[in-house]
Amino acid sequence: MHKARDWPSDLRKRINFRQSEARDDLVAEYIIECNRRIRLLFDFFDVSTKHGSASFEYLIVRLCNHWDIPGFQSSNAQGRGAPRRWTDKKNCELFADVMAVASGMSEHSACAHICNASKYSQRYSKYKSKTIHRQFLRAKKQIKTDPIFRLQYFGGGLGPTDYGPELIKVALNRYGLRNKSKP
Repeated sequence: MHKARDWPSDLRKRINFRQSEARDDLVAEYIIECNRRIRLLFDFFDVSTKHGSASFEYLIVRLCNHWDIPGFQSSNAQGRGAPRRWTDKKNCELFADVMAVASGMSEHSACAHICNASKYSQRYSKYKSKTIHRQFLRAKKQIKTDPIFRLQYFGGGLGPTDYGPELIKVALNRYGLRNKSKP
């Protein structure tokens, strides 16, 4: 059930108290440290705090998805048969990768580029560029038209109709392939 995760160093340690005389000082110190660590969780999961209680709700959903708690996941049950090759997460990765290289070229050319580039070979070498482009168009349509999909995979800081540069930026940060040679 436990997933390996690169938690910030402060979240890997237990809360350590100084030896205080008064019990009230311990309680206050504990509350302050818990609040600081909650802010670290918001930063770690890229959840904006500008939406008040909705931010806490979205943080809880992100934590539940991280720990694979089924009660907070949407059902994409396909029924019988082979498992789907293109999962929602793979679609998000494809969208992010195409958008990362599409700045100077068309989306079709970007799909052909990532299909042949060694940087992306782990993800897309077994597919033809036509397949990658067709799947990219499906993923882009789902991202544009499905507000629950956007909320689940791109965050609570975006409104139900927000498709644009902010969403693309979130997609690149969350799902884009990072260059391993850079720190």
